[in-house]
Amino acid sequence: MPDYIVISELVVAREQSIPHRAEHLEYLESLKRNGSLKVAGRYKDGTGGLYVINAENIEKAEEIARNDPYHKLRLRKYTVREWERVF
Repeated sequence: MPDYIVISELVVAREQSIPHRAEHLEYLESLKRNGSLKVAGRYKDGTGGLYVINAENIEKAEEIARNDPYHKLRLRKYTVREWERVF
């Protein structure tokens, strides 16, 4: 299955997203448990983060990103890009 990068960028004041952080992390943990999530992390400046998932196709990757609580609540905008690891 191909890999996809989900770039997630804050679109509201950071304080508005804090109450939903646990829900977001639980979602990522569920992706990790089912084998979809490869790696995830946040930007040190608090403006967002990114994660790498594998999915059957771009539509499935978009669905995974869309279901992230931060994205569903419109606290962050996201971009999904197919990614090929070179090293």
